[in-house]
Amino acid sequence: MITRPFLLLLLILGLISCYCNAWPLPFPKKQSIESNPNITQYYWYNQILNHYDEQDQRTFAQRYWYNDLYYNYNKGGPIILYINGEGPVSGPPSSQQDATVIYAEALGALIVTLEHRYYGNSSPFQDLSTENLKFLTSQQALNDLANFVLDFAQNITNFNGKIITIGGSYSGALSAWFRLKFPHITVGALASSGVVNAILDFTAFDEWVAHSAGNDCADALRLVTKTAELYVLSGNGLKIKTMFNAQTLVEDGDFFYWLADSMAEGIQYGFHDQLCLPLINAMNNNGDMLATYANYTANVWGVYLGTPAEYATSWQQNTTHDIEKADRQWWYQVCTEFGYFQNAPSSGSIRSSFVNMTYHKDHCLQVFGLLKDGSQLWPDTEAVNYYYGGNHTAGTNIIFTEGSQDPWSRSSILHEEYATEPLFVVTCENCGHCVDLRGCPGGCSEPNNLFEVRNETLSIFSTWLE
Repeated sequence: MITRPFLLLLLILGLISCYCNAWPLPFPKKQSIESNPNITQYYWYNQILNHYDEQDQRTFAQRYWYNDLYYNYNKGGPIILYINGEGPVSGPPSSQQDATVIYAEALGALIVTLEHRYYGNSSPFQDLSTENLKFLTSQQALNDLANFVLDFAQNITNFNGKIITIGGSYSGALSAWFRLKFPHITVGALASSGVVNAILDFTAFDEWVAHSAGNDCADALRLVTKTAELYVLSGNGLKIKTMFNAQTLVEDGDFFYWLADSMAEGIQYGFHDQLCLPLINAMNNNGDMLATYANYTANVWGVYLGTPAEYATSWQQNTTHDIEKADRQWWYQVCTEFGYFQNAPSSGSIRSSFVNMTYHKDHCLQVFGLLKDGSQLWPDTEAVNYYYGGNHTAGTNIIFTEGSQDPWSRSSILHEEYATEPLFVVTCENCGHCVDLRGCPGGCSEPNNLFEVRNETLSIFSTWLE
């Protein structure tokens, strides 16, 4: 998701394993490594800190991994650059159920992946002050990818000169933008749930959660929110926060943001039945809605997606870099570039009216403070969309894929506009965020067209490599 760091998606999909310690190493000698039996081993790349100032000679160490199980060094082949987003990385795609691995095996490709600057162990600074975060931009990240993959490719024996990028969610947008800004480096890109359209007032997010949840579930979620509001407005906020193990969310806005996000993520990541069925049953039988929802957040959301504590303003104000934390960094990106502020719609909202533009503006101010000139961080989404194209991104050889139930699809390409940018939608009741890459928790409900979308994607990849 984007509201919470993409680390959450990695957790769901089993990509987070262990972190190994290694002294910074250069690229493997060409090609002293004929195979990489330990794909969890990481290496270091010496990256430029500021790509837009030649006078600034500072660099930082950026982690990367590669999976060459399907690459034949004698025969050669392409490279798949798997782009990471807003969270730590534990290794390259390696699961046999992962579409990136399926594509690599079919194409004889080597997979390489670079950790995004400022996330995981690839932070230029240990102090994530607002001043030190100024180099955390999508443009800097795209230049990181360009520098890295060109250097890396020079060290791969019999590399055929062809690179395909793959990314999901924010990194899906990066995949599309990389193709747009560096078309000479790649032959094509896959943007899975690529959030290419920066939106300041993103009320469509909540509206799509309601649509995907279905009428009964949406009504049940609204009832949970309304009941929680009554507790807070009557002075019993601490009681309900304790029920959800959310006592650290002192700010009521933070609490209602978490409440809404935990609901949305159930739909977003394919946990529709686990979220909706108990709530609908409780609603229809005069059950305890808050207790039912608290059970869901403890035993489903809390197991797979995170903790309420991470939503606290105080948590995000902490400037000490932590390899496992990504909330402060991602909030910096949305407060400076993308917005994606999931405000309550004027009618039919699932989320509380506490979650509005005032909340988001105050949150950016409280977390990052005033700048030296007295202004505060605030995204110019129009400028971002002017630079990249928004949901009218015009490039060549870019595949956009969406999940039918994913609320983030509202910030991506909604309609296929160009023959060179096909759009495929994976459709089923629990087909959520990045479903074409990772599938659904417990399997996608039937009927679905996941297999067909993957086959069509692979077919197009093959034409790019001819």
